[in-house]
Amino acid sequence: MTSRTSLAAGTLALSLLTGCSALTTRSASNPTSSSTTSPATTPAARMAQSGIAEKVGSQPRTQSKGGAMVVAVTNAVIPSGIVTASERAVSAVRGLDRHASANPLLVVVPRDDADFKKYTGTEPGSQLASTVTRGGTLPFVVVAPWTVRHANDVTARETLAHEAFHALTLEKLRETRPLWLLEGWAEYVGQKLVPQAPHKRTDIRPHLPSDEELRGANAADAYYVAFTFARFLRDTYGNGAVMAFYTDAVTTTTDIETLAQRHFHKGLTQLASDIGPCLGPALSLCPNPLPS
Repeated sequence: MTSRTSLAAGTLALSLLTGCSALTTRSASNPTSSSTTSPATTPAARMAQSGIAEKVGSQPRTQSKGGAMVVAVTNAVIPSGIVTASERAVSAVRGLDRHASANPLLVVVPRDDADFKKYTGTEPGSQLASTVTRGGTLPFVVVAPWTVRHANDVTARETLAHEAFHALTLEKLRETRPLWLLEGWAEYVGQKLVPQAPHKRTDIRPHLPSDEELRGANAADAYYVAFTFARFLRDTYGNGAVMAFYTDAVTTTTDIETLAQRHFHKGLTQLASDIGPCLGPALSLCPNPLPS
């Protein structure tokens, strides 16, 4: 399960960055993917694919728009901002990643904190949203009560893009992968849809942050480095190479170092060192961005 949380100071301007818990690993013998599951055409069918039909109840509220299906229990409100942001998120993810799932994005709007915990198994706390991944079922997104109340905020739009990337690309996850990859790419997609101001810190060491750093007290800095790494690779090698690297990472068991050499002709240590000039406000030292 991945979860997006609000982190304090030092984050990107206007942005509440992400902290994630462990991801469920799908085995080669038990992946649930767009290749093995026909895309649902109704919210009821889509909820069944994620195994949450009973939790939502027999008379849920539903709204579908584009490639997104938003559901809630009978007496919960579905904000129009959540529906619009979900639709745009699906479009953004599929525009960047041609291997993204063809299944509708399922977004659950909880009634309250207890409802959020019913779907995710955790208290919302500072979480903005959570993507639930369980073996044998399709991933789905649960927005936190804070996000429901601030559905029209820029943070909600960016959060849904981030979570949509998780939900639409992790169906085929076959190997436990480092969070700098999974979160860095999701953060890149989210901020590509809703651009943020540069980080203002200049003392961040260029490296690939560990899972512990991404879950720790300085997670904001770790997320920024992971995001910058994804953006740097895209600006240097192009979106095709970056997304091909990510797709191979989540759909095969090949080690990450081998994949980096295959797609970028450099090892991870050298690539991580290369992002040094991109950290902080000195963005002019980064390679000139390639056309979108």
